[in-house]
Amino acid sequence: MASWLPLIVIVFAVVLVIGPVMWLKPSSRDRRLASLRQQAAASGFKVQMQPLPPSQGEGNAAVYIAPWRNPRRLKTGWGLELKRMTHDMHFDGVWDWYKGREAPEAANGPLRELLGRLPADATAVLCTDGGLGVQWQERSGDPGMKAVSDALRDLRPVIEEAIREPQRNAPGASGSPE
Repeated sequence: MASWLPLIVIVFAVVLVIGPVMWLKPSSRDRRLASLRQQAAASGFKVQMQPLPPSQGEGNAAVYIAPWRNPRRLKTGWGLELKRMTHDMHFDGVWDWYKGREAPEAANGPLRELLGRLPADATAVLCTDGGLGVQWQERSGDPGMKAVSDALRDLRPVIEEAIREPQRNAPGASGSPE
């Protein structure tokens, strides 16, 4: 029995050293999320973590933001968030304006198209000074990433022009409303 004691102490010491190291090792889910976010950054998106809409519970989710090409004179600060249930008073089924702040009416058509192209785990569309973003929970993996990036790539320019305020004192512009 005495000859086993040093071996048991050595095994115990190795477990004490390796255990915390293995605990710090990223899980396969963490590696997958890091890969998705690296792909997004390589494609020109900014990725930020933001709280989920209240209807989706507690926690955070990634927002993939497509930067504006020309950020001047854009009416930003609005957003759409996923609600718990469909209602006729909502903007589009289960999607409604965040805190009642709406986008310009000219953007409604492209926004509905954007919402229709998003993956099922999308939770919000945000319009900030930095760009147009989609918050999603990243459960849908690569297909979800493709849906988000394709939708933003195709519709961000259309939405950008739809929310641009007309230039004041532009050549040929009249000073009175029509």
